[in-house]
Amino acid sequence: MKYFRIAKSLQKSEGSFTVEASLVLPIVLFVTMMLVFFCLYVYQQSFLHQTASAVAERAAYSWDNSHKQAATGQVEKGQYDSLYWRLSEDGMLGALFGWSGAAKNTETVQLPGKDGGGGALPVVKMSQSGSMVPPEMKGQISYKNTIVQRKVTVDLTRMLVLPPLDTLLKGGSDAIAFANSAIVEPAEFIRTVDLMRYYASKFKGKGESGSTDPGSARQVLDTFKSSGR
Repeated sequence: MKYFRIAKSLQKSEGSFTVEASLVLPIVLFVTMMLVFFCLYVYQQSFLHQTASAVAERAAYSWDNSHKQAATGQVEKGQYDSLYWRLSEDGMLGALFGWSGAAKNTETVQLPGKDGGGGALPVVKMSQSGSMVPPEMKGQISYKNTIVQRKVTVDLTRMLVLPPLDTLLKGGSDAIAFANSAIVEPAEFIRTVDLMRYYASKFKGKGESGSTDPGSARQVLDTFKSSGR
């Protein structure tokens, strides 16, 4: 009689267990799927940031020679840019003497780019590094010369279709990455400072009120460009 009562009580609890399972299981599945989508989002975000950092670092590393391969840094023997490209094509001399439009001096290339694109020298260098960006990633790479610092900046974005996260994350589930890298050339910086001090002493006193004469500086720059060195 006692065992019969126990069996009867167990039969009564089977229905409640089924109801509880039907309520808890969807919640567990929802939380699990959210974790999976979140892990995918974090992975894509990390991969995008790694790509942006690599492109910026490669562009800054190979900035001293436009003939360098962006991915490896290799360059053929005898391939180099003109001797005074840092003063003329890099915009340093123009920014130093305050010529029109030289204060901003920012070049931008849309990504993904193609290797060997024509245009100004900074554009060519950024296009070579931009060729490392996969087609599914969009953005831009820009270069700015402020005399004190030369910097390459990369902005990338990638469209992701993760419906559960679109409503939870601010701005949707699209991955966005930003990276920059400073162009550092210690030996060339010392040489350039000495060169600028030399020419500044030559031009001083030729302008009004004893200031530096921009016209004389422009003539020197034109000489550099026409020499093709």
